Amino acid sequence: MLVQQTAQNLSTVAAIFWVLVGILISLILPIAVKILKPDRTIAAQAAIGQKIMTAWQQYSGAKYLVKFLAAVFVAIVLVLLLGLEFSTVRDAVLAGFAWESLLNKLMGQS
Repeated sequence: MLVQQTAQNLSTVAAIFWVLVGILISLILPIAVKILKPDRTIAAQAAIGQKIMTAWQQYSGAKYLVKFLAAVFVAIVLVLLLGLEFSTVRDAVLAGFAWESLLNKLMGQS
């Protein structure tokens, strides 16, 4: 006897949240790679908190707060206005990651 499983979609709020997570990962990942890249200098031995503060200043952290608010808006638009539905968290996160990358390319940013 075969049991059919029907995939249930994530709720709208959960979909928005997970798309937002994907967008944020896409924004933070390049910076995190630069910060955590192995460095053989004495400065590399500084505490992670100091590295984060330095990175905040070096990469103009305040502009990322604006990008965060824009990411919230984009996630809401994607889910509500485009009617995107996701059956897994993975799908929603990947969609957010992909959409953020597409928007960056359309806006001419690397």
